[in-house]
Amino acid sequence: MRSGRRRGARLIRSYLLRETAKPLVRTLAVTLAALLLERTLRLLEIVSSHSGPLEVVFSLAVYLAPHYLGLALPAAFFVSLFIVIARFDAGNELVILNGAGLSLYQITRPLIAIGVLFSIVSAALFGFIQPYSRYVYREVIHFATTAGWNVTLNERVFATLGDGLTLYAREVDSSGRRLNGVFIRERLDDAEVVTTADRGLLRVNDDHRRLQLLLVDGVRSTIGKSDEKSSVTFSEFIYGHDFDVDNAPFRDRGEDSRELTLAELWRASAETTPEIPRTKLIAEFHARLARALSLPLLPLLAVSMGIAAKRSNRGAGIVVGGIILVLFHHLIQLGESLVDSGGMTAGTAIWAPFALFAIFCMWIFSRANSSLDGSPFNAVFALIDGAITKQAKMFRHRRETRA
Repeated sequence: MRSGRRRGARLIRSYLLRETAKPLVRTLAVTLAALLLERTLRLLEIVSSHSGPLEVVFSLAVYLAPHYLGLALPAAFFVSLFIVIARFDAGNELVILNGAGLSLYQITRPLIAIGVLFSIVSAALFGFIQPYSRYVYREVIHFATTAGWNVTLNERVFATLGDGLTLYAREVDSSGRRLNGVFIRERLDDAEVVTTADRGLLRVNDDHRRLQLLLVDGVRSTIGKSDEKSSVTFSEFIYGHDFDVDNAPFRDRGEDSRELTLAELWRASAETTPEIPRTKLIAEFHARLARALSLPLLPLLAVSMGIAAKRSNRGAGIVVGGIILVLFHHLIQLGESLVDSGGMTAGTAIWAPFALFAIFCMWIFSRANSSLDGSPFNAVFALIDGAITKQAKMFRHRRETRA
């Protein structure tokens, strides 16, 4: 009899985990894609403005993936748990399981185990993988924005080639070298030279160190320090400029605390004279740990809120949960800055908010565990539902009045 109950409990846990995995994968994929897409668009703008190779944007997005995966994991985990528990409760499955002798804690226990696993994953991402990927990202973007020019120009983009030289073209053909509406600005020690031309053709010598630009039908103006200006028109003009295609090596990893692993942060903070301020190292170390350790608490919050959302708008529940998670994230961020500035210790600024969040999650779960209708969020969601219903009635009344 007892073995049958254990087998039944295993089947229920297995079913619960399968049902949780489906929305978790979807939510994580959508959240990660949205975060990476927004950053990729910004990277495209940065790389193109420096005339860097656009194919490097994909590499930069890959190096950013560990950072955004660490950010997306808590949100995706919470949303997937909330959706599953709300659906179970709406279908009275939780009532049936409770009637079969399974308490809410027994039902939630495998979800807490997933939270512990994700906590380890988060610690690996934030503590060891992300510091290296962040450094490589910065290295790649450094070379992408300072690398030698490939002698092509993007349309309607100011290309900065160093030594005070800026090129711009209103129209560029597919080769990137035949130009219309050319603008050249060159800053010298004692003057500034601006050249405009109707058309232009880009060329470079064999060792890729001297630019030649054949300009047709234009004006070349020189502006001195005393605002003296002289201009000359031309029908054809060959503009030549030397530029350096060699890049200095990128700096070593570890000049920023976010590029250090958890072990390196701990060792550096114990040094007599660390290169980075000790308060910054301590703040970074404790903030990373607090974010990772918060994941096992999310099932307690999501289950309590999912039960309360049975008779209310689930969208409102996700919004409220999102607000709680964002508030917790900003409290940890605020604590990190307070520790960094030396105003407070990590125990007070970081772990005290973490303890309050943990106590809050355990309290609301214990209330829900004592009775499936005892979640404190019942009143919160009822209030939200009442406000939404009231607004809907007012809107309908206004429409009927206008009609």
